[in-house]
Amino acid sequence: MLMIAGRPVLQYIIDSLKDNGIRDIVIVVGHGREQLIDHFQMGGDQGVRIRYVIQHEQKGVEHAILQAKAELEGEEEFLLVNGDVLVESEMVERTLSNHSSMSSDITMLVTLVSNPEQFGTVKIGKHGAVEKLVEKGGPDRYVSNYAVAGVTVFKADVIPLLKKHETMEHTVEKIIEMGRTVTAAVWEKEWAEFTWPWDILSANRIVMDRELKGKGSFIAESAEIHENVVLEGPVFIDEGSIIRPGATIRGPVYIGKNVYVGNNSLVRDYSSLCEGVHLGYAVEMRNSMIFDRVMVGRMTFVGDSIIGRDSCIEAGAQMWNWRPGDKPIKLHFGDEEVEVPIKKLGAIIGDNVVIGVNASVMPGTRIGEGSIIAPGCVIGQDIPPDSDVTVKQQISIKKRRK
Repeated sequence: MLMIAGRPVLQYIIDSLKDNGIRDIVIVVGHGREQLIDHFQMGGDQGVRIRYVIQHEQKGVEHAILQAKAELEGEEEFLLVNGDVLVESEMVERTLSNHSSMSSDITMLVTLVSNPEQFGTVKIGKHGAVEKLVEKGGPDRYVSNYAVAGVTVFKADVIPLLKKHETMEHTVEKIIEMGRTVTAAVWEKEWAEFTWPWDILSANRIVMDRELKGKGSFIAESAEIHENVVLEGPVFIDEGSIIRPGATIRGPVYIGKNVYVGNNSLVRDYSSLCEGVHLGYAVEMRNSMIFDRVMVGRMTFVGDSIIGRDSCIEAGAQMWNWRPGDKPIKLHFGDEEVEVPIKKLGAIIGDNVVIGVNASVMPGTRIGEGSIIAPGCVIGQDIPPDSDVTVKQQISIKKRRK
């Protein structure tokens, strides 16, 4: 349900399936399923048929397939799409086409990556045959730079083998030993899987390049674009939005419904403002994802950041996106330290967060949902959810000597 340019990731998946003539869809749901089911219902508004299977524990893709076994009864083949991948229609078409032409038992879409230790990988032999699949397991586990890209076609008789061997890795190994065919379809274009915070920004850029660049701008009839507003490059401005005098929108930029952009604000470089966002006077925003109903106060800077819904960034706050001297930005996960592979990354802020007046958030810092940061704080470490953060101020007053 993560919103990319105004639509949930799952919407892109459903549209890609529909573009390829697939309208019978089973969605395996777990955490947060109420919101998902309420949004998509039974698929009527999407022009598809959707059935839901509940996976009470997240035990991986193999377990998800087995949970949906009853819904696949009688089918000869099925297409599996991971819900954490930004899927294009061509990715589905290429996988289906390769599967048909190679008469495979399993066809996997794969793509080249620079960090294979973070993905499931395959070793590819002659004519695209998969010789080995290794699931995600760290720096000593990958077998190539070809990562599994989240779109796979299976013959349905694979399911009993999956139940017997429990993991996809062992199941594919057994199928190859049996002399059956597992092939790879290669995707050479940009691709995004949602593993790290910066993947959200990457996916947003891919979508904007695909849907805005070269296609011109869209401005809804009910949008109010005042005099002295500068529009540069491709922009999407939805219904009910207001752009005040002196503002500059430098595309690609997505502006959703009922967004307010204050006087003299600058919104640029792949920024995405979801429904009901409010920017005050002279706000500067660069390459950032701002989710529903976020309030951003006057003279604030937001760079390369992700701001969760219903948050409030008060006047003069700064979301910094780089370190002096181009020092690498690092994220911490327990005892593990991960170097961010991009030069600029700002704040990652959860839902319902308040950032006080003139507070600063350092690059790559995460602030958990429901937290309140007091005015003037400088935040250089991750803040857990539902935290109150304050700063002690010491004032020294001395009489000036003549």
